[in-house]
Amino acid sequence: MSLRLVKPMRAHKRLWKELREDFAQAGETHIPGLGSSKTFRAFLRNVRNYARGKHIPKGHVPGDTWFLMDENGQKILGAVNIRHGLNEALLVCGGHIGYSIAPSERRKGYATQQLRLALLQCRAMGLGRALVTCDKDNAGSARTIQKNGGVLEDERMSAEGKVFQRYWITL
Repeated sequence: MSLRLVKPMRAHKRLWKELREDFAQAGETHIPGLGSSKTFRAFLRNVRNYARGKHIPKGHVPGDTWFLMDENGQKILGAVNIRHGLNEALLVCGGHIGYSIAPSERRKGYATQQLRLALLQCRAMGLGRALVTCDKDNAGSARTIQKNGGVLEDERMSAEGKVFQRYWITL
């Protein structure tokens, strides 16, 4: 299957709602790459603001959001956020890339492809290497990062006491 990253646009409203419902049915409230917007209009506004570096909450950095779409553009399989830079918190947990795959679409290899496509975007942005982190207990995410060339640097604890693994990927 040929997957691609697509910038969110108004035409994706129904697909965005379906994606959020997929996460809700799985009991997941924090969705990496999608933010916390309750409406699609607010989501698009936030995507534009983050990309432009405007109206960004304290502690956040500018970034671009992309949807991982199936080859027909009929389903959003996941979302990815590529941050333009890092702050102290992102150096511990978060890194340059935050991503998620819809719960109903997991274990199909989509995360590996999504991260590969996100890394191509990082290279196009001029990054020489990218930091990608995951929860220490998320073996699937660790494998995804490793398949994309991730080299474990270390493990660090977040302010909330959660342990994160930190991988660097040379672009």
